[in-house]
Amino acid sequence: MEKAAAGSIKSLDEVAEDLEYLLTHHLATFRNQGREEQMSAFINEMMQTKDKFKAGATTLEVIRHPEKYISAKYSSNLSNLELEGLISRAAGSGNFRFDIKWTSYVDKSKTPVSVYVDTQNYTAASNIFRDLRQFKAYIRQISSFDQLRIVQQGGRGVEAKQIIRRLEKKIEEDAYDVFYTNKELWKSMKIDKWEKLKASCSKGRLSQHSKFKEIIRLTE
Repeated sequence: MEKAAAGSIKSLDEVAEDLEYLLTHHLATFRNQGREEQMSAFINEMMQTKDKFKAGATTLEVIRHPEKYISAKYSSNLSNLELEGLISRAAGSGNFRFDIKWTSYVDKSKTPVSVYVDTQNYTAASNIFRDLRQFKAYIRQISSFDQLRIVQQGGRGVEAKQIIRRLEKKIEEDAYDVFYTNKELWKSMKIDKWEKLKASCSKGRLSQHSKFKEIIRLTE
């Protein structure tokens, strides 16, 4: 653990504090819901390698300070934390996993909304989004980009604008399939045809859209 921590962004003491926060504030809920193994699996995997430790440290940071990374619309009333589960258990959706998932309630009818966080630990933006299968799995489940955050570990020379531009380029290459993965999501952004999505990416407009560009965050 100490060997792995030497290359992590936060100090070992800070990571330990974040882990203590997770256990203090969420372990009882995991036990009550019969999901204690989920937390154990997360901690065990975090301790396996240096890179997994860094990725786990990013996850812990987001869990402790969700208000820094998630839209205020949702961050004030998050509940039912889940760790590293299937994005969707529906048949045919693909076996892809989220890093963090919360439930949030945003209206008087208490309609539950799922909020997903995918944590990244790359040293170059070019290594992110080698394909869009994971991204498609996420957007299949959401109705607004407020519900998705892709959080890259800060301090590694990778800027948010590089990541969002990289994602835009990959979407341009696969615009038809990305659009029809969740066409209602794109229509909510006034993109009603896959050709418009492709053109928006080609002209660099999608990466400048206020809602879309906010999905990429860096840890502080």
